Amino acid sequence: MRLRRSITSPPTAEAVNATPLIDVVMCLIVFFLIVGKLSSENGPLVRLPKTGVGQDEQSAALMIVTVTKAMAETPKVGWGTYGVVVHADGLPLDNAKSLESAVRGKLAVNAAASVQVRADKELLWANVEPVLRAAGNGGAKSVRLATERLP
Repeated sequence: MRLRRSITSPPTAEAVNATPLIDVVMCLIVFFLIVGKLSSENGPLVRLPKTGVGQDEQSAALMIVTVTKAMAETPKVGWGTYGVVVHADGLPLDNAKSLESAVRGKLAVNAAASVQVRADKELLWANVEPVLRAAGNGGAKSVRLATERLP
């Protein structure tokens, strides 16, 4: 008895199951969206001062204000007069009034919000103090300086 061999044709586009491939691509998209959001959320990177004391931030509603040293070409108006560049929740601010209004806006959304100031360790107190004062004038009940914990 002779057996017949069937001739199989290569799979066509209709026969390829792309569902697992789509699942993998969707997982990659979600991963990169989350990582991108986490990395860009806090504004510019700063080198924080180190300390062996302090406590971890427990506030659920947190406004992060980042203070970095201004470049030489920064105009000497607004924050530039203090030699700093200020970002609130990743957005650059021009002067103390804009920081005060940003704090008021955050407090309007969540009255229990606190402000965390992340200042570069190279800055002098005279450079950071106007930022703290502006946050307080904006109505923040809790303004904290962020530090890096020593190992």
